[in-house]
Amino acid sequence: MKRHTFLLLSLAVLAACKKEEQQVITIPTAAVARRTLVLDATASGSVEPINVVEVKSKSSGQIVQMTVETGSMVRNGELLVQLETRDVQNQFDQTKADLNAAEARLQMSDAQKKRSDGLFAQRIITAQENETAQLDYANAQAQVIRARTSLDLAQQRLDDATVRAPSGGTVIEKTVSLGQVITSATSGVGGGTTLLKMADLTKVRMRALFNETDIGSVSAGQQATVTVDAFPDRPFRGTVEKIEPQAVVQQSVTMFPVLISLDNREGLLKPGMNGEAAVLVDRRENVLAVPNDAVRTAREAPMMAGALGLSTDSVSAAIQAQMAQFGGMRGMGGRGNQEGGLPNMGGPPRGMRMMPGDVDLPQQPQGRPQGPPPSEADCAKYRDAIAKKPEVAAQLQGLRQKMMNGEMDFAAMREESQKLYAALGVDASIARGCGGGGRPGGAGAPGGQAPGANAAPPGMAQNPGGQAAQGGARGQRGDRPQSGGAVPTQGGEFPMRGRTRTGVVFVVANGVYTPKVIRLGIANFDYTEVVSGLNEGDQVALLATAAIQAARDSSNARFRQMTGGGMPGMQRQQQGGAQGGGGGGGGAPGAGGGPPRQ
Repeated sequence: MKRHTFLLLSLAVLAACKKEEQQVITIPTAAVARRTLVLDATASGSVEPINVVEVKSKSSGQIVQMTVETGSMVRNGELLVQLETRDVQNQFDQTKADLNAAEARLQMSDAQKKRSDGLFAQRIITAQENETAQLDYANAQAQVIRARTSLDLAQQRLDDATVRAPSGGTVIEKTVSLGQVITSATSGVGGGTTLLKMADLTKVRMRALFNETDIGSVSAGQQATVTVDAFPDRPFRGTVEKIEPQAVVQQSVTMFPVLISLDNREGLLKPGMNGEAAVLVDRRENVLAVPNDAVRTAREAPMMAGALGLSTDSVSAAIQAQMAQFGGMRGMGGRGNQEGGLPNMGGPPRGMRMMPGDVDLPQQPQGRPQGPPPSEADCAKYRDAIAKKPEVAAQLQGLRQKMMNGEMDFAAMREESQKLYAALGVDASIARGCGGGGRPGGAGAPGGQAPGANAAPPGMAQNPGGQAAQGGARGQRGDRPQSGGAVPTQGGEFPMRGRTRTGVVFVVANGVYTPKVIRLGIANFDYTEVVSGLNEGDQVALLATAAIQAARDSSNARFRQMTGGGMPGMQRQQQGGAQGGGGGGGGAPGAGGGPPRQ
């Protein structure tokens, strides 16, 4: 009785799930349109002055006058602090009196020396007496010099008791008060007492901590926009001054300090203000853009098939065929057997099935020479042979075009190209090593590539895997997209120019969803640039709803597996659903295989 009740409950749950899956889900769409895309790197930071000056006194004593407070704006040479001058004034007066006495003694010694010189000339005094008078005069001169030096030092000590501003700026910190006794910065053991700190706040900078994943896109001279919490609606323009080389690790996150200089003539920015900095990395004007919600990777796209009423296998096959035209997925080989009128992308051997979105490991493309590369002399002979028979070169080009159009497979193309090489009197391995361009390792492929053996036709670049990719192969980081070139900033060109990738969208036409592989450029939080693959006005499906449906299908499939465990009838139903599903989410209804068999 209990088993019968459990069976009825399970059937009721399955019926409810099936009814829920049969509900029609509306998938929103959006049109591909031209937009201006701005890509920036953001980070949080705080405002700080560029140059902070610590004001100290060279003299010791008690503060008797202080004319500034925190926030006061001062000019160069303006009085800041006045110390007690009684001691230094007494020293100054004493040294001045010593100088007067030394000068009077010098006058007397000078007169005595003149008399001594006259008497010695008349032979009245001896030479020794004359020399004694000259020595007294020299000592008097030295005494005057010592007195003048002491007076100058006393004058300096007297002047040091008056602290003046070393430069114009704003007082940002004051550490002493009126009546406090301070120590000298020159004679004190601890470096003296800091009276105050001041800085020029007409130019400030923000120290922002950028994540290490974004630091590669930031360079000195780039434009930046700073927004502080005090003025959320007032952006401040700045320029990246420098990137500090030492990283800062906070909560296991590695970040790099970036200094952004800002013009603060209005005085709105204060040291210590918190805000956010955005560095302009790239900007594309009037380029085709698609919403981010419409883009999926080649691995994720087949999972959306069930919610769109498509077969998972058909979506995977369509994506693979289109990726072959784009030059293949990352890491795929260049095998050329024909399948469905398009070159195969180097999938698994026949009889083995890849999961949706899986990518096989890199493999050595067939036809690649395994021996050492040809010499320059061999390639020169190959160039001469091609120049003498241009009709053979045209035939080789025609073979390459036929393979790309699916009119012949790789094996037939290779066989025909070898016959043409024989007609030229050139060894096929040398032609492949020279890359069809007459240079060792030419055509942009490592080790060379035969013209007609996986070589790229005109207008298509050769990537490191031997694949022909339209508009630049994946992995060539220096190429530019076909639309929306990079815009230079004050520091030069954008560091992220030319980076492209592939993505998959579902184009909607007359209610039919068609997977389309496209090449993408830069992306911000809302839109992604379309380099190639779509036209303006195309309708694409927004896949957030489809992703929810795919997750629900997967959850229902797991629920059926759990409720059908140990019951022969339910196991047969589950197995039938898996067979009918064709691998689309474990036989879930609407995931590419239809309802389970009864």
